Amino acid sequence: MGISGATPGERARPWLLVANVAIGWGLFTAFVLHVVSGRNPVWDTLSSYALAEGGVGLLGASIIAIAVGSVALLAALKAAGHRLSRTTQVLFWAWSTGLVAAALFPASYPERFDPVSGQIHEYSCAIAFLSLAALGWTLPARLRTHPAIMRLTLLTLGGVLLFGVSYLMPGVLPVGLSQRLALAADIGLLITIARAVAVAAPVPAKPRERVSS
Repeated sequence: MGISGATPGERARPWLLVANVAIGWGLFTAFVLHVVSGRNPVWDTLSSYALAEGGVGLLGASIIAIAVGSVALLAALKAAGHRLSRTTQVLFWAWSTGLVAAALFPASYPERFDPVSGQIHEYSCAIAFLSLAALGWTLPARLRTHPAIMRLTLLTLGGVLLFGVSYLMPGVLPVGLSQRLALAADIGLLITIARAVAVAAPVPAKPRERVSS
């Protein structure tokens, strides 16, 4: 059977594989970065891990892998036959592009001072976080009303608000912890959407043709 005759589930499967592998690789790379950096995950943001030896490469690889997985998930949604609004597609691309820009332009610190790169990094992160916080609300109704997706959509919104408060008032909440909670909600939402897409839609039965006597 050719590609043209494949079911939506079959067409989406390769994209889902790419999405899961890329996001999984991104999480694994982030785990390795935490192990080798020696920094405090409660108080230190992920951006500061670029200051560790080899941190720029590991952090960039992790972020870009998650961005690639997100684009693959968007392709999987389309291949599975979900009708996505322009807003949904723009938010997917804003999230992914924001991640890539944040990886290519590290944050600025006294040890590695680059205010232009730092500003680009901050704005890119803000765009990425806000885009994914809004994404769940714009999905097609069949996905948007999925119980797990609904819960994680609320968590992504809560996560970005929590991170915003800790970033603006660092003495109130540990900024590193709040950032990781927000990212955990974001990744959880992406993985849950992928799992929902992986469940093939039932094929409606064809009506029986009446045989004329």
